[in-house]
Amino acid sequence: MHHVRFTVATLHVERTELHLLYADLVVVRHPGAEDLDWECVAATLPGPTYAREPHQLTMVVLDDGRTLRGDAVVVRSDDQRHVFRGVGPLEGLEPGEVPGA
Repeated sequence: MHHVRFTVATLHVERTELHLLYADLVVVRHPGAEDLDWECVAATLPGPTYAREPHQLTMVVLDDGRTLRGDAVVVRSDDQRHVFRGVGPLEGLEPGEVPGA
């Protein structure tokens, strides 16, 4: 399994910007798989809780300022901790950027 990790500077769930304390995006390539798996984990100031359903995420990466976007399902969400698992491609990331391509 190969992966890359990004620190997220800003995170929008649909059109709502979360007030981040910290957010991390991990993108994984499993052996023999063409598609990438990804997950975003965020810690926030108290705010909304998201239903366990798909949402569109828009993330700006801290290091290079690029925008990554994709649909993700909520794994867990309370007023300060959120875990989103990608359910499709991640726009803005080329497959070759994850080792093992």
